[in-house]
Amino acid sequence: MEKLFRREVIEAIGHGVIFSDAEQLITYANGSFCELTGYDRSEIVGRNCRFLQGPDTDPETRVRIRKALAAGQPFEGEILNYRKDGKPFWNSLSITPQRSKFGRLIGFVGITRDITERKVQRQRNIQLEEQFRMIFENIGAGVVVHAPDGRTERVNPEARRLLALSSSAEATAENIRNLGYLREDGEPMPIEELPARRVAATRRPVRRMTVGLKPADIPSIRWLNCNAFPIFGFGGEITAIVVTFTDITHQRHYKVEAQRGRERFELASRATNSLVFDMNLITGEFWGNENFLAVFGSEPPSRLTLVESFEFVIEEDREEYSAALMGAIERREERVAREFRYLRPSGGVGVAQTEFMIHYDAAGEPFRIVGSTRDLTELRRKEERLAASEERLRIVAELSSDMLWELDPRTDLLWRAGDGVERLGLDPSLAPYSGGIWHDFIIPEDRQRVVASFCDALEGTVDRWQEEYRIERADGSALLVEDRAAIIRASDGRASRVVGAVRDITESRRLEDYIRENQSLEALGKLTGGVAHDFNNMLMIIMGNTEMLLEEEPRADVRELLELIQNAARNGAELTSRLLSFARQQPLAPQCLDIRNRITQAAKLIRHALAENITLELDIADTPLNAEVDPSQFDNALVNLAVNARDAMPDGGKVSLEARATSVEAGRLDGILDPGEYVVISLADTGTGMEPEVASRVFEPFFTTKPIGDGTGLGLSMVFGFAKQSGGHVFIDSTPGEGTRIDIYLPQSRQSVPASEGTEPAETALPASDRARVLMLENDEHIRRYVERILETEGYVAIVAKDAKAALDRLEHDPGITLLFTEVSLAGDMNGLDLAQAARERFPALKVLVTSGSANEPMLREKIEQREFAWLPKPFSRRELGECLAEILQE
Repeated sequence: MEKLFRREVIEAIGHGVIFSDAEQLITYANGSFCELTGYDRSEIVGRNCRFLQGPDTDPETRVRIRKALAAGQPFEGEILNYRKDGKPFWNSLSITPQRSKFGRLIGFVGITRDITERKVQRQRNIQLEEQFRMIFENIGAGVVVHAPDGRTERVNPEARRLLALSSSAEATAENIRNLGYLREDGEPMPIEELPARRVAATRRPVRRMTVGLKPADIPSIRWLNCNAFPIFGFGGEITAIVVTFTDITHQRHYKVEAQRGRERFELASRATNSLVFDMNLITGEFWGNENFLAVFGSEPPSRLTLVESFEFVIEEDREEYSAALMGAIERREERVAREFRYLRPSGGVGVAQTEFMIHYDAAGEPFRIVGSTRDLTELRRKEERLAASEERLRIVAELSSDMLWELDPRTDLLWRAGDGVERLGLDPSLAPYSGGIWHDFIIPEDRQRVVASFCDALEGTVDRWQEEYRIERADGSALLVEDRAAIIRASDGRASRVVGAVRDITESRRLEDYIRENQSLEALGKLTGGVAHDFNNMLMIIMGNTEMLLEEEPRADVRELLELIQNAARNGAELTSRLLSFARQQPLAPQCLDIRNRITQAAKLIRHALAENITLELDIADTPLNAEVDPSQFDNALVNLAVNARDAMPDGGKVSLEARATSVEAGRLDGILDPGEYVVISLADTGTGMEPEVASRVFEPFFTTKPIGDGTGLGLSMVFGFAKQSGGHVFIDSTPGEGTRIDIYLPQSRQSVPASEGTEPAETALPASDRARVLMLENDEHIRRYVERILETEGYVAIVAKDAKAALDRLEHDPGITLLFTEVSLAGDMNGLDLAQAARERFPALKVLVTSGSANEPMLREKIEQREFAWLPKPFSRRELGECLAEILQE
């Protein structure tokens, strides 16, 4: 009964109980042991307890158990066993040996208790302690643990560093108190205000308290952010006070600087013309300076969202503006600048630019925008005006032949517009970028004068400057330019800018010289034409009377004198003819000629005019060169050029005669030749050449470089007059020691050349006068008597009228008059040309012959050249008059 009671008691025990024999084989296990191990009793009995051990069971513990059991000794200890499902558990094991009454070992009793949870908790506590130690030692904040009475119990390394305590110094309350603490305002802090003292006094935590300290070995004040809190025991008593603190010296410095910056920002926002604003994207708070009113016409709101701010942009720009800003935020851009248009308070649309600084939090979300807005309306208007002005300047520079420039006298920087340098023919690689470099392009002979003139203008008070000078082109040739500038001066009178233009005047100056020469020759021509008329009338009297005296067969000595007079008069007539040719008052008989053929025919005359030691070379174009000219005058012009070339080559040389076609473009020779197609006849020699001042006068009548008696100085004058009267011009190019070249320009004709051109007309016998009746008008009585005698001698009936009116009356009453012979210059209301016109209209069959000492009336020359009237220039001989009358009457 007792044994049964014992078993029931053992089964009721909450700990595991096992019995074993002396061989350590289990003979009994209670239910708690089976539950603890997970085995059935049948699986336990008969086995050694070692079957519960596993791979992580401590080997030393195994040895100790084995030794104790072998010696029959008890064992107390902890061992790691394994349940049937393989899970480990910690077992608090107590083994007691059982002996008989005789002391013999008969078995063991083992009591086991599951201490796994306690073991795990203990391990967790160790880990927590280790973690606390690691945190305490390595935390970035200083930590000091005080006892309730103020003693310092624990100080971590960061606290030692911040408090400037050496690692070997004892962190006592006394030496910590002596660190020289300061309040936030910089005043000394009493010991009672220290965070730990305040916690001890109030039993409440202290948070975010700013404390300054000034240890002896720290050059500046160190500012700490302190927190202190009490630790209470189970009875509510304070068991410890923990103080934590971090170094906020830099943050405090930044805060002070930020405060100062904020103050400066507010001052700057008041001083600037920009609208400065600060927008909180989270709360919607908004701040703007007083310029908000000036830009948008209203006071800045206290709250404004980002979307609401887009309403200030005009509707046409709003979508693009908002998309650009939101896109920048999505891309996490910090700085953004955008222009937009808005409605101005004063009316109209303005232009503004906002510069945003976007602030993002740690998660990358925007929370604040600070920016400024500038009104650009006036600036954009100025830029548009400037752009339009620059565009006009660019177009002017492109269309103008000038090189536009601007110089800063203070820096000597030179600005040039367009491709002016290339147009002037300068080397682009040496393009001037300073006034000094531009001076290098001026040829040395002009440089000192131009630079001195420019410097004098800058240093003086004038506002305009102008000079003409020569520059050297890339090909080495010289170019004559006109440089004109406006000098812009500052308030102190000093030159601040110089704006000017360089123009190539080489060609225009050459044209001016030509025009000036033409005007001079025109004046000489008019004078010559006026003199020639009276001179020819006098020659007419001399020649006529000489001729009549010679007809009376005087003595030989008298005949000789009369012939001398007659030859001198003929020479005078030839001289007058040349003068009239120069003056373009010599009536021409133009024909359409192929200049090639005419030069070939005239080559014999030209070779005859040249010396034997001068060679003649012809270079004639293959294509027709048609021009309307007077053949005899053309031949005379070529001969005159050849004679001048011969005289320029006393030791022999070469004459080159060339004919070609060319075009004159509009603007090339304005005032000299009309644009169009021309035939150019060029005669060049290898003679002595001429200086420019001599070459400029060779076309003047009576100008000659030959000795007295060797020339009249009218040869080239005649050539000039012939070319001008034929609608062309003459150019000369001469270089001393190299020779002279003269170019005759004649308008090219579109007419075809007559088949008979170049053939000599056959001579025909002239019919007798048959007593033809000739009505004659002449102002000069001596000439009238001479002509009247010639007419009568030749068998004509001479009828004299005193003026045009009398002549018309006589024609009305005398139908037998066959021919009207009249002087152009008549007394009365009608001149000879008017008379001839009126008579031809009334009497279409009437023959008309006009005469004069010069054909200085353009209408007269036109009618003669168009063959409306027959023409006989004074002075004429008896034979010339007879032949002319016979030819007219034969028609």
